[in-house]
Amino acid sequence: MVLPAPSVLAFTGVTFLAAAFRGVTGFGYSLVAALGLGLLPSAQAGIPFLLGADLVLTALLLLDRRGVSVDWRVLRPLLAAGLLGAACGGPLAVGLDETTARLVVTVAVLGAAGVALVRRPPAWLADRRIGIAVAALVGGLISAFAVGGPLISAWLLASGAERHRLKGTLAVFFGAADILGLAGRGLLGAIEPGVWDLVLLYGVPTLLGFAAGTLLSARLSPVAWRRLASGGLAGIAATGLVQALIQALGKAFVALGHG
Repeated sequence: MVLPAPSVLAFTGVTFLAAAFRGVTGFGYSLVAALGLGLLPSAQAGIPFLLGADLVLTALLLLDRRGVSVDWRVLRPLLAAGLLGAACGGPLAVGLDETTARLVVTVAVLGAAGVALVRRPPAWLADRRIGIAVAALVGGLISAFAVGGPLISAWLLASGAERHRLKGTLAVFFGAADILGLAGRGLLGAIEPGVWDLVLLYGVPTLLGFAAGTLLSARLSPVAWRRLASGGLAGIAATGLVQALIQALGKAFVALGHG
C-alpha cells in the first residue's frame, strides 16, 4: 500500500493526537483516529489497524494497576451482550463498499461524540435492559467500525457505576470487542495485507502519543482534565458533523450523476 507523503504526515498527526487523547482521558483513540480514515486508501484496511492499535493501548492501560480497577459485577452481563454484538458487527461491515463504510464510520463518530458530551445522562437510561441493548450495539459498532465507546460510558454513568472503576471496566469491554472484531475479520479473510504497512508507518507515533498523553494526564488538575476532555469531544463532534455532511452531499451528487 503506497500512500502519498501528505497523507502519511497528516495521518501521523491524527493518530498521535488520538493516542494522546486516550492517554489523557482513558478513552477516545478510535473516536479521534476514525476521523482520519479518509486519509487512508482503504477503510477496510484502516479499521483493523484502529482495532489493533486500540487493543494495544488498552493493554498498556490495564498493565498500569496503580489507577485501574474493574467492576466485574457490572461488566459480566455487558460483556456477554457486547461480544454477541461484536460477533455480528464485523461480518456485516466487511460487505460494505468503501463509500458506505466511510460514511457509516463518520456518522457513528458523530453520534458517539455527541452522546459523550452529555455530562449527566438521564435517569431512565440506567435500566438494565437498556444497558444490555447498548452493550450489544456498542460491541457491534466497535467490531465493525472501531467506534461507539461513549454510548456504553453514558449507560455506566447513568447506572451509578463507581467512577474510580469506570476506566478499567471500559478497557476490558473495549479490549474484548477489539479482539473479537479482529478475529472475525481474520476468519473471513477480510484483513488486507496493507494493514501491516499501516502498523509500520503509524505504530511508533501512536505509542509516542499515548506516552505523551499519559504524562500530561498526571500533571492536569481535575478541572483542567474535564475541560480538555469536554473540549476535545466537542471538537470531535463538530468535525464528525462536517465530515458527515460532506460525504452525504458527495454521495447524493454521485447518485444524481448516475440518475
